Amino acid sequence: MTKSGSLDPDLICRYSTVRSGGPPAAPDRIGSLDRPASRCFDMTQISHKHWEAFNAVLHVGSFTQAARLLRTSQPSISRLLKELQERLGFALFTRADGRSWPTAEALALHDEVERSFVGLERIAERAAQIRERRVEQLRIVSMPALAHQFLPAALARFLAERRGVAAALQVQRSETIASWVSTRQFDIGFAMLPMEKPGVDIELFDPAIGVCVMLPDHPLAGRQVVTPRDLHGLPFVGKGRDSFAHLPLQQALDDAGAVPDIRVDTPIAAIACELVANGVGVTVTDRFTAGAFAARGLVWRRFLPDVPYNFGVLFPSHSPRTELVNEFMRFLRSDCLGP
Repeated sequence: MTKSGSLDPDLICRYSTVRSGGPPAAPDRIGSLDRPASRCFDMTQISHKHWEAFNAVLHVGSFTQAARLLRTSQPSISRLLKELQERLGFALFTRADGRSWPTAEALALHDEVERSFVGLERIAERAAQIRERRVEQLRIVSMPALAHQFLPAALARFLAERRGVAAALQVQRSETIASWVSTRQFDIGFAMLPMEKPGVDIELFDPAIGVCVMLPDHPLAGRQVVTPRDLHGLPFVGKGRDSFAHLPLQQALDDAGAVPDIRVDTPIAAIACELVANGVGVTVTDRFTAGAFAARGLVWRRFLPDVPYNFGVLFPSHSPRTELVNEFMRFLRSDCLGP
């Protein structure tokens, strides 16, 4: 992506291909991908409407829903994507089971397109702020655990006394957060540690020690402390073996020889708590998410040994932090982080 927020022509050229002229690689594939030679093309052939249609279809999953989102017709979406595909020179969608599915090339290209749209949205937001004489902006991107309740509540309190300040709060995966902060698309990022990323300064924000979450009538609710042995054989909502959050909890369970009855695996803490609220079992999660579900009637108990989820805060390393960023971080640490 260029500094102006437009798509990087060099990146597009890497994805561009020339059709081989032979038969397509597969009968259901739109266009040929038979190792053609690389080429570049005039980006003026592709308009913002092409990228808007592409981005909408990737987000909502169908041409019809994308047309509703953009307030246009399904044939218009189809035409724009057909033109985009022809001008790029490679297939963006395949047909299977009566619907269109994005190709691997489309998914790879979408990462860059989405970053560009974030940049364009930020330009529009900044223009509105200038028009309304709001001159300072706090740009935050966070993992879901802190964005569910903690950050919205903190931002509301912070902004209440700062009339000239606006904020943007985006939610993303930890891996994407590091990339967006390193390119200075955001001033502050909140992500799960450990993490290493060039161009980012990383600090521990909160150890986010795990707690055991349950319905108030669950047998474990009568205890002050829950241990791994208490979970042995109990219906349990797990974290999923591919998630960062799985590792420290699994180590504690293995050390105790405890094997819960995993009913559902999910890496999203809010989903785990929602399942618990619906009677699936218990879970172990960070205290921020547990606190957000108090209104749903859930209770939590201390879990020993400590299971730290280690929530970090990320800043761009090649630009000075503004006084607004420093002020917000002081506010969070002094007024919002409980014991």
